[in-house]
Amino acid sequence: MATINSTDNVVVVPVVPVVPIVPVPELAKATIPGSGITIGHALTSEAAAIAKIGADTFTATFGFSVSAEDLASFLAETYSETTVLADLQDPAVQTWAARDSSGKVVGLVQLVRGLSEPCVPGDATTHAELRRLYVDTTAHGRGIGSKLIAAVEEKARAEGFKQLWLTVWENNPKAERLYARLGYHSVGDVNFITGTCVQTDHVLSKSL
Repeated sequence: MATINSTDNVVVVPVVPVVPIVPVPELAKATIPGSGITIGHALTSEAAAIAKIGADTFTATFGFSVSAEDLASFLAETYSETTVLADLQDPAVQTWAARDSSGKVVGLVQLVRGLSEPCVPGDATTHAELRRLYVDTTAHGRGIGSKLIAAVEEKARAEGFKQLWLTVWENNPKAERLYARLGYHSVGDVNFITGTCVQTDHVLSKSL
């Protein structure tokens, strides 16, 4: 307590401790213990790095299944720095990046609002899409994919979505096993077009 003296009396003035205001980010960075990996919102300054990891991972996973011409056409359209930057600036799309201890982007994932497939329960007001879960091949086996999915699920729940859906290539059993382990199940199929090549993706969904 502090006092202020006057000629007539003593006024007692309580001292209120000053508590510093600490800004709280919308979503704090998540850390994978012992890995040096952090998960946080992607930055527009990382557009080139995200474009590269997207193109490299897509090529490593799917490149063998299409012609060189179809692959080049798809990558130029989908993973140019300009396209990635547009995604990062789109309010309907939220992108997370996984970064190693040096700050290098080694993984990414997106939450996309407002899109739907007929086979997904509900409609676009009740569910969102989990898109482009990519982890650099040099960073596999470190729990990065699961942590990125968890970030999307947490955000989707916070926004009131009841379902998350995604697509996975029918010839990618490793990814399907991961999604199944995390509670996703098949609800239908869709075509995935790479250049002139039409392939089949399974549509998976999970109740939140």
